[in-house]
Amino acid sequence: MNNSKSEFPRDGSVLVVVTARMRSARCPGKVLAELAGKPLIEHLLERMVWVAGREQVVLATSESPENKILVELAESLGVAGFIGDEEDVLGRHVEVARRYEAEHVVRVTGDNPLTDLGLVQSLTALQLAEGADYSYVPGDALFMGILPELISREALERSHRDGEERHRSEFVTLYIKEKPNKFQIRQMKIPETLYRPEFRLTVDEPPDLELMRTVFERLYRQGKIIQTQQAIELLDAEPALAAVNKHIVHRAANLRSVILDGSILD
Repeated sequence: MNNSKSEFPRDGSVLVVVTARMRSARCPGKVLAELAGKPLIEHLLERMVWVAGREQVVLATSESPENKILVELAESLGVAGFIGDEEDVLGRHVEVARRYEAEHVVRVTGDNPLTDLGLVQSLTALQLAEGADYSYVPGDALFMGILPELISREALERSHRDGEERHRSEFVTLYIKEKPNKFQIRQMKIPETLYRPEFRLTVDEPPDLELMRTVFERLYRQGKIIQTQQAIELLDAEPALAAVNKHIVHRAANLRSVILDGSILD
């Protein structure tokens, strides 16, 4: 990863939005699960602060009372918390972008504690240079759980206004992918050193959490940020470790998202 932080704009035009909530059908409370002595969501917020600065990172959660603890944790780290609609995740992104007057949003999901920082920087640079509505890495790298994506506030607002109820779920960019001709879309190829679609570095089910705990126990050092590349190198070196969650079937919506990528031309 490029260790320079200068690539991320500091004028407030781009906001990193980390979405998280306590509710999870497959792995309840996973965002507060301890990884090397700290909650998963704390590790993720620290990563985003590293790349973007505290003033340009927001934790967006829902209005359920159980999520209050997430807002309190974020604020203890100097990161703003935002409370929005329980089910309308797309609307939550729209509201956050409007409140902070951001023109673009870096979308990061709270169950991906190894979201790649280099991709945050490079996708942001691509989005701004091209004047794009949506910039992302297409294909099965999505299954890894390390990808951020860049979405303009205008694209979020249009998706919310013109889309159907199903477009307002946690799959925030579904409308954009289904209506690519309505948006300026840019795709970026993932670096070969990061491309391991057979690895799951997301936390959606208990075996995912088991793997992530091992990765952080091995690699985390106080005051340091684990680079995604380090985790991939560890799994490359220890196939048995990577096999801990290999049996988990990918979510249908993620499979559909990858299929839709085939119809989008840059």
